[in-house]
Amino acid sequence: MNILIGVSAVICVFALVATILIGIKPNDNNYEKTTKKRLTRLTWIYIITFVPAFIFVFYYFSKL
Repeated sequence: MNILIGVSAVICVFALVATILIGIKPNDNNYEKTTKKRLTRLTWIYIITFVPAFIFVFYYFSKL
């Protein structure tokens, strides 16, 4: 079970880094016009998903 949680965390961190890198250097020429709006939206999505996930993981391991 611990291995699955670790692998999931690594995949999530990799996805976060890849998303940020794509946001910084996109292939679309018109992307610069809406970059701030899109990065803000992605940041909020990560905050809303990662913060509760980390809280629940730490809570789960503290109860073991």
